[in-house]
Amino acid sequence: MTVTSDLETLAKINAETLLNEGECFPTVQFKNGLKVPTGTVGALLENIKKYNESDTLASKAQIETNIKMTIPTLLAVGLFDLFPPIEWMSDKNPGRTLVGTLAAQHIQLANQE
Repeated sequence: MTVTSDLETLAKINAETLLNEGECFPTVQFKNGLKVPTGTVGALLENIKKYNESDTLASKAQIETNIKMTIPTLLAVGLFDLFPPIEWMSDKNPGRTLVGTLAAQHIQLANQE
């Protein structure tokens, strides 16, 4: 069982965000067969910080793409069961709000299928 995001791409984003060049995080497999690249939550938190600090649309767009890649994996491991998308939304933190919005959109699309 795999989540809908490209695990290789997500693992690359995690490594580029958090590690030195040439290093990589392992992918773990849960008992139910779910494969998850480690470092995803850490990379998400770092990308939220970068998003909030970014002052160009091009930079924000790339960071948003990176954040969007994490959503299926974080949904699959239950992060949004513990912290629902609405709890991510904040008028004081655009990066957190983006995560909540993207998660809510992903859940809505999944429920339509």
